[in-house]
Amino acid sequence: MAVSLNRTSVMASCILAVFFMIVTSHAEILETKLGKIQGKRETVNGKEIDVYLGIPYAEPPLGHLRFRKPVPKKPWTRTLAATEYGPSCMQILYPGMADMLQHTDVSEDCLSLNVYAPVSENKAPKAVMVWIHGGGYALGQGMMTPCEELALHGDIICVTINYRLNIFGFLTTLDENAPSNIGLWDQHEALKWVKEHISIFGGDPESITIFGESAGGSSVQHQAVTKYNIGLVKRAISQSPPTFSNGFALARNPLLTTKKMARKLNCNTSDNEHLTDTLKLVNCLRLVSPEDLLNKTTELVQPDLTKEDVEFEIAFAPTEDGDFVPYGMKDYFSVSKSKPSPEMDEAFSKVDWMVGSLADEGNFMLYSAAMLQQAFEFNITSGIPAEIIDKNLVLPVLKPMFPAGIKTVQKHIHEMYTHKTDPIENTLAMRDLFTDIVFHQHVVESSLAHLRSKTDTQKSATYAYLVSHVLSGKNAVDYLIGFSLPSWTRCAAHGDELPLLFGTNIVKEGVEFEWSEEDQIAAHTVMTFWTNFAKTGNPNQGLPLEGVATWEEFTKDKKGYINIGKQTEMGYDLLPERMKLWMYTIPEEIERERAIKQKTEL
Repeated sequence: MAVSLNRTSVMASCILAVFFMIVTSHAEILETKLGKIQGKRETVNGKEIDVYLGIPYAEPPLGHLRFRKPVPKKPWTRTLAATEYGPSCMQILYPGMADMLQHTDVSEDCLSLNVYAPVSENKAPKAVMVWIHGGGYALGQGMMTPCEELALHGDIICVTINYRLNIFGFLTTLDENAPSNIGLWDQHEALKWVKEHISIFGGDPESITIFGESAGGSSVQHQAVTKYNIGLVKRAISQSPPTFSNGFALARNPLLTTKKMARKLNCNTSDNEHLTDTLKLVNCLRLVSPEDLLNKTTELVQPDLTKEDVEFEIAFAPTEDGDFVPYGMKDYFSVSKSKPSPEMDEAFSKVDWMVGSLADEGNFMLYSAAMLQQAFEFNITSGIPAEIIDKNLVLPVLKPMFPAGIKTVQKHIHEMYTHKTDPIENTLAMRDLFTDIVFHQHVVESSLAHLRSKTDTQKSATYAYLVSHVLSGKNAVDYLIGFSLPSWTRCAAHGDELPLLFGTNIVKEGVEFEWSEEDQIAAHTVMTFWTNFAKTGNPNQGLPLEGVATWEEFTKDKKGYINIGKQTEMGYDLLPERMKLWMYTIPEEIERERAIKQKTEL
């Protein structure tokens, strides 16, 4: 293979990454089916790219359209100025987001997307990558991940989108008055827009890859298995998707949550005291200001980890509704009690699938722990006391996951993870626990589910990865939250692949972002693998990589994954003992206990 990245070019890239140079002029006006669009042409480190920002793909979901499926955007008459990002969807912004976003405007009128189209002599239609942002279905926006570097690196069209979040995107009455999964329908509407219009920007509508991280990774999973995207999506990359089989990534009691919100906002009026009339309930909520809705939502869903009997769950999240999200998601992705779903198989089997996680995803829980220091009078620099780990961090997450077998689960956790006597070692063991049950488990289970979905004649590919590269500077979440954890927590943490994928301009110009030669090599590897996969369905085909192992497909026997770290090399059968515990041992023990209890009661 040809040398694609030598030491000299790496050092040059490092300098350019730190001093990310953009020169702007006007792009040509494009004529779409909806109307004319005026974007801007950027010269990024010597390469030209046309950028179209804030393009509306649906009508503003205001008034009677609140809590309804998106309505396709109507044509416009004047030329649309697409040179600035639109507002983010309604959300509470973290302190550090001012350092990451071009502006911090939020609005219900937020259903827009951004298109990044490299200017090149190659006029053949380019592969398209559509990014779905993460943020626990509660925050995030397309503008947080500017896509110039990735698009130019792989010569692909990149699209980033906004979709409705928290109560605005995931409140439901489980009927037609407030349908479920509005945020997922928004994503689908954006994909339909891309399919119909991306050829105007030079994209290939027959080669659309969806990719996303965290809740965006879960969204990719939902979009990959829904019947509505058959023929629309060709490939899918799910980065750090939370686990489906234990229910972490799904809403557990959405109607109860909706009624709690309605009572907080005084919608339990005399003519609908018990909120049984869902139309009156929803119409009442439609009259509430977006700011009040957001503030009351925050009061409702923010878990107070200092209290007894608190449970942690994502209150506003995707719901199994038998429509966009098929029934039986938990069992479909469980390997111990797998149940087939012809509907999901038909969709999932048709897409090439890539899924992965970072080595120490569970680091995100240490930020929650750091916020408990004053209440419980400890200093996280010395580790977290065992009692706080067990009662205030582990138990609130486990109780909703395993309501019928919590003692069994706690016993196994102590034996496998938190039996250490040193507080720092015990804290790191807790990090491993959350990494496993929230992220690693789904990487394995979704890969196996993809294999099961295929018939003998289907050729869709299955790839898995692990990112173990540790950034030279702060973790990505440090920028978001606004503070850093002790140095002994340094690791490949949740979200740390984002600068490897999108470059250092995920923070605003002037914000310090430490970036080393090793970071740039890892970024080159990630960008190459990802865009190769989007273009060919095989991360090894396309732009060459030297000194990097060939990425083998995930198979039932070998369970191979590429490990992107100090070296990029193949690994096999990720953490087999820990994965066996969560995928087989614990579910099977809980099922045996349930059967014995049921027999005794009879």
